[in-house]
Amino acid sequence: MNPPLIVGIDGSDTSLGAADWAGREAAVTDRRLRLLYVRPDDFWTRPDDDRRVDVDEHALHAMASLAADLRQEHPGLRVDAETVTGPVDLTLLRSADEAGTLVLGTRGNGGFAALMLGSVAQSVAARAERPLILVPPRAAVAEPGYRVVVGVDPAEGCRPVLEYALGAAQEHGVVLRAVHAWQPPALWGAGPVQPGEAERRAVQHQRALALRESVASAHTRFPAVETTSAEMSGPPAIVLVDEAEKASLLVVGRRRHRPVSALGPVVHAVLHHAPCPVAVVPHW
Repeated sequence: MNPPLIVGIDGSDTSLGAADWAGREAAVTDRRLRLLYVRPDDFWTRPDDDRRVDVDEHALHAMASLAADLRQEHPGLRVDAETVTGPVDLTLLRSADEAGTLVLGTRGNGGFAALMLGSVAQSVAARAERPLILVPPRAAVAEPGYRVVVGVDPAEGCRPVLEYALGAAQEHGVVLRAVHAWQPPALWGAGPVQPGEAERRAVQHQRALALRESVASAHTRFPAVETTSAEMSGPPAIVLVDEAEKASLLVVGRRRHRPVSALGPVVHAVLHHAPCPVAVVPHW
């Protein structure tokens, strides 16, 4: 049985949009859906304050209503709703690490509206030990046949990222497009003799070959998935965001050896600008 999808809910439009996306995903992939509302443990009322009771009752009612709406929209969908108290990011991380795939909206109720990546989403994405999915505001329902796109760096031990993407493509019966974007070294054009077309073509060929070999190695576990690959010269974040325009899911890797607060510049930019849901897969 597929692991459940766990959706962090805070009442924001973005978190409700994430729940809507997760409901569709759970129905298609035969997963259970768990709606999770985390009340901060530094809540501004005393434990015996009537206002806290009112907030708790409102949260329970809202979660039950959301679960009922999802069941009505997707008959047969298994939905649970739960409210817990604790540090929001740590509680979400703990829930995701125990079992299931965590789904979050890219931003919540707090902060500045212009910031597309909220502090909780950023903290969880940078520290999660399991893959999680971040859903941008107004993420459109992908048209049938829209592909899964995965960003690949053959030099970074990308097999877990590729296998996650291949699994997602297999579940949905769509094509996987593996993309490797690269930029010439900063010192490439600094010498007295500029590299010629032959040198550029040689580098492109090496990178394309490494990409195909990486995809072929991971593909052995998912032989039924149709795959394509593309090696492109350009800023990786821009290339991946462009590729995501016709993707049902964009999959990127996050290196675990970065500081716990850092996502890396490419992942951070992609989460700000990708128009489709983004799966962040930790790897070494």
